Amino acid sequence: MDTEQTNILSNRVFQHKNFVGSKTTWTFNEAGNKVNIKAGWLGINTINSTIGIESLGGGRFITQNFMKQKFTIEENKIKSGPVILKEI
Repeated sequence: MDTEQTNILSNRVFQHKNFVGSKTTWTFNEAGNKVNIKAGWLGINTINSTIGIESLGGGRFITQNFMKQKFTIEENKIKSGPVILKEI
């Protein structure tokens, strides 16, 4: 894993809210190599998971869980598939 690349994620928090009120929050650890993902609706957390992160270079990353998910970071936004999370 390229730790220089994951350092840009260190201690950052990103969030996405949709039109029906569900909210997803990504909180990165101090090293930027793990993310805690919380998601829920109406104040009820339905997802609370910590996942390892691997850098693919050029602001592209992939999760290290059984369902690998690619995402990119651009300034203060994360794009993960059709979803854009904004830094809070």
